[in-house]
Amino acid sequence: MAICRGGGGYGPPAAPTLGTFPLSVSANGRYLQQADGVPYFLHGDTPWEIGVRLTRAQIDTYLADRQSRGFNAIMFEAIEHHYNSAPAYRNAEGNDPFTTMSPVAWGSPSESYWTLIDYIVNEAKARGVYCWIVPAYYGFTSNSQGWDVELAAASAGDLQSYGAFLATRYTQGNVGWVKGGDNDMDSTTRAKQENIFTGITSVRSTDLTSAHVFRAASDAISVWGASAVNVNTIYIPMICAAPEASTAYARSPAEPFFLIEARYENESDWTLAGLRLQAWTAWLSGGCGDLFGVNPLWSFGDPNAGGDIGAAAALAGYLSTTGTLQRGVMTTFVEALQWHKLVPETGTTLVTSSLGTGDALVCPALASDGSFGVVWKNDASSITVNMAALAPSSVRARWFDPVDGSYSTVSGSPFANSGTQVIAHPGNNAGGAVDRVLLLDAAP
Repeated sequence: MAICRGGGGYGPPAAPTLGTFPLSVSANGRYLQQADGVPYFLHGDTPWEIGVRLTRAQIDTYLADRQSRGFNAIMFEAIEHHYNSAPAYRNAEGNDPFTTMSPVAWGSPSESYWTLIDYIVNEAKARGVYCWIVPAYYGFTSNSQGWDVELAAASAGDLQSYGAFLATRYTQGNVGWVKGGDNDMDSTTRAKQENIFTGITSVRSTDLTSAHVFRAASDAISVWGASAVNVNTIYIPMICAAPEASTAYARSPAEPFFLIEARYENESDWTLAGLRLQAWTAWLSGGCGDLFGVNPLWSFGDPNAGGDIGAAAALAGYLSTTGTLQRGVMTTFVEALQWHKLVPETGTTLVTSSLGTGDALVCPALASDGSFGVVWKNDASSITVNMAALAPSSVRARWFDPVDGSYSTVSGSPFANSGTQVIAHPGNNAGGAVDRVLLLDAAP
C-alpha cells in the first residue's frame, strides 16, 4: 500500500505529531522531544528572510503552506544585513530593528520592527512550528553579508542587552537560538556572539541553543565546544551526510544533532536525488531531522540572491516544488515508525554485504530493541541482511520508493529471523534514479 497517492504520485504528508512546547533534549541525548514527551522529528524549512521580506498576509500564506506540508520548524534571521532591498535591514512595514543603525544601537531595539517578528513567532506556534532564530548572522567569508563589522564595533554590554531583550520578549516556548552564520569565526568574533547568548541565558537558561558553522566544519561542537550548544548540527560540504553525521553521533556525552544546511533546491550542484540523499543519510546516520531549502524561496526573491523577482513571485512559484514534495514523502515514512529507537549501523550487525563508499554508501539503522530496521540504498546492487538481528519471528521486507511513497513487497517475504537473506534491488524509483529504502519489520 502506498503512503502517498494522487497527482504526480504525491499526496499531502502526514502532519508531524505535535504536542506542546517547549522542546527539550531526550534523556539519552539522541533526539528532541515535546513537552508531552513525544519524540520530535525535525522537518524544517529555511525562510531566512521572512522577517524583512514578507508582509503579515504573506507570512500567513507561507506558514499555512508549510504547515499543510508537514513542516514543523523554520530557521530565520532576527535582523538582516544584505539579502533584502535597500536598506537591507528594514522590514516590509518600513521599520528598522534598532533606534539607530549607524552605528547600530544594539541596546536600543525599535518596538515597531519587533512586532513583526512577534507575529511570525506567534503564528508559527499556533501552527505547531518551532522557530530557530539567528540573532546576528555573521556572514559567509565575512564579505558584508552579515553583521561581522557591526559586531566587532559593539560593546559586550550592548550585545548582552540585545540578547536579554530577545529572551525576555520570546517566551512562547517555540523558539531556539542559533549562533554564528555560515562562518566559524575566530575566538574574538565568537566572543562577540557569546555576548548575545550570555544575555539570552541570563533570562532563559533552558532554551535550545545551536550553531550554524562554515560548510567545511564537521559539526557545530568542533567549532564552538560541547558546552556552547545543547543541540549539535552538521553543515555538509558534500551530498552524502554520513561522514559528518557519524562524527556528531559519536560525541560523548551524546547530544542530538540535525542537518542544518546542505544543498538547496535550484542552487549549484543540486539534483533531486542529491536532496534525498543528504536528508535520508543524515537521519539514518543518527540525526533527528534536517532543514530543507529552496531558492529563491529562502530569500523571498531578493535582489542579491533571489533574482529580484520579489516576495509575491517567490511565494507563487516555489512553495510546491518537486523537492519539497519529496521531502514530505520522507517525513511521512519517518512519522509512521518509532524512529527514535533507531541506532545507525556501520558494521555487519544488520547488513553483512559491503556498505560501499561516497554517495553509494549503504546506510543501515536498527531499532534498539530489534523491532525493525531501515536501510538506505543508493546503487542497484543486491543487499545481504542478517535476519537474526531482528526480533520479530516473521520479518516483513518491503522496498520504499522515496520519490512517490509507494511500497513493494520483497519476493519471498515474510522471512524467518534466522540466517541471512539476499535481497535484490527492485529497479529504478518513480523518478528514474536508483535510491531506495528497505524497511524490515514484523509481518502483520
